[in-house]
Amino acid sequence: MKALHRGAWRRALVAGALAAALVVAHVAPGGAQATVYKVKVGDNYFKPDELTIVGGDTLQFKWIGSAIHDVVAKGKSPKKFKSKRQADGKYKRTLLDPGVYKIVCTLHPGMDMKVTVTAPPPTTSTTPPPPAL
Repeated sequence: MKALHRGAWRRALVAGALAAALVVAHVAPGGAQATVYKVKVGDNYFKPDELTIVGGDTLQFKWIGSAIHDVVAKGKSPKKFKSKRQADGKYKRTLLDPGVYKIVCTLHPGMDMKVTVTAPPPTTSTTPPPPAL
C-alpha cells in the first residue's frame, strides 16, 4: 500500500474529526439516539396533549389549523421558550433539562399540553483514541 505524505494524513484526520462531529450532532446526551416527536398545533388544541420524552429529544410543532397560535413553555417548566405567533409552518425545540413542561398557546386559554422530560440513560461506550501518527 502506498504511504500517505504528511499533508494527506492531516487532511484524513481533519475529515475524520468532521465526520465524527456530524454523527455526534444526531445523538442525545448520554449517547442515546435522539427522537423527534411531532405535535400538531390545531385550532385550539395540541395533539398529542401529553408526552413523555427523554432529555435530548426534539418536539416539532406543525401548524395545521387556520388560526394564529404560539407555543410557550410557562409556569415551572425547567426551561422557558417561546415560538413566534403564526398560522402555519413549523417550530422545533430540543428539550435537555428533565422535568415537567407546561406548554400553552397564550392566545387561547385552555389550549395546553404537558411534556415530561426524563433524564437520558447514562452512556457506557467510550470513543476510541485517534490513530497514532
